[in-house]
Amino acid sequence: MSVIPTEWGEPGSRPGVYYELLWIGLAMVVLVALAYWEPFSITVSVTPQRLAGATLLGGVLGIAVTYGSFVSERFQRLWAAFRIRFISLFVLIMGGQLGLAVAPSWTVLTMLATFLTLIPLRVAIYLRAR
Repeated sequence: MSVIPTEWGEPGSRPGVYYELLWIGLAMVVLVALAYWEPFSITVSVTPQRLAGATLLGGVLGIAVTYGSFVSERFQRLWAAFRIRFISLFVLIMGGQLGLAVAPSWTVLTMLATFLTLIPLRVAIYLRAR
């Protein structure tokens, strides 16, 4: 059972866009706080090479997530299976933890770039579907 209404998952749903932008904004606030205050022994050092690489990787990931979530019907059918969704989210969370432990700068900057990419793409999909 979903916590949010199922119609919010539609590309043209205005409350769905607001809901997703709220979560994306919250994630960006957390990532910026990690980069600025560097709690929990997470040291984020920004160099031009890291920033360029993380921006490129984050852009590609943002486009892939948006395509898989709203355009690809095959991925949407695959994602509907609870087992696949659980395993995928578990691997994503563990990968994020491993990334923060091994390469915190790359991980934080890549996730920030991914979320920055998701905002205009999600708004564009909403406007196109509307």
